[in-house]
Amino acid sequence: MAVPQQKWVWGELLARFVVPGEPAAKGNSREIVQFGGRAALRKGDKALAFESTAGLHVPKLEKPYGGDVGVSLRIFYASRRPDLDGSLVYDALQNRTTWIGKGKERKARVEKRLIVNDRQIRLKHEEGFVDPARPRVEVAVYKATLMLAGAA
Repeated sequence: MAVPQQKWVWGELLARFVVPGEPAAKGNSREIVQFGGRAALRKGDKALAFESTAGLHVPKLEKPYGGDVGVSLRIFYASRRPDLDGSLVYDALQNRTTWIGKGKERKARVEKRLIVNDRQIRLKHEEGFVDPARPRVEVAVYKATLMLAGAA
């Protein structure tokens, strides 16, 4: 007997927005730094700057969406040189936790964004273009539903 096949389906639009600038490829933008005598990797300055800019343009919801989503990205680079990589955009969609204070006084502050966590992204569509005059990322986020293939 054949096993039913599953398929993700694009649903209702949650948000559409544009982020100015071009994202750095996450894998190519890591830096080695020292923390307390041990080496660690962190995002590079260009990646951190883009992620900060993207965070300003992501819609903020009082109650971020917690279900599965599909994300469509149209990335316009200044040249053909960069790799097509929307990872930093996906990071910017999710709630962001920052830590304030030290020791027993340390507290978490959560900045609510569009979705709770980027693990909710189950469907991705990325296209790369060149626009030297106006590098940007056009983002559309949709609800996603898991369906049995062939089901209506």
